[in-house]
Amino acid sequence: MTVDIKVIRAGQMYRYYLRETVVGDGRRPARTPLRAAQEQAGVPAGRWMGRGLAALGLAPGEDVTEAQLRNLFGERGRPPDADRIEADLLAQGAFLNKAFKAGALGRCVMVTGVDFVFRPQPTIYLLWALGG
Repeated sequence: MTVDIKVIRAGQMYRYYLRETVVGDGRRPARTPLRAAQEQAGVPAGRWMGRGLAALGLAPGEDVTEAQLRNLFGERGRPPDADRIEADLLAQGAFLNKAFKAGALGRCVMVTGVDFVFRPQPTIYLLWALGG
């Protein structure tokens, strides 16, 4: 058994998810909308789940959008609906920097995840392919 280890740095997590996981094990074709790519791959839309959704202004079972993934796993780590939060505050007359800070989560981190891919030895593939 071999293992590939990839460190995922801040700002790369949502790109990784959009390219590698939200359409199954395949790669998402360039410039294809997320939902269309999921339908082509036969993968259901991601849904928000968990106890902390109310704090983020989300409801269980809502579809996960590309913008929400970018906000949550992007460089700054923002609530999934940070764009709406900032727009609401700006509409109420808040300053831009206050609206931006309201749409931020915690502190900036350099490494946001580690991906481990376990693979059998190449001889196992040959045995599977040539075996009866």
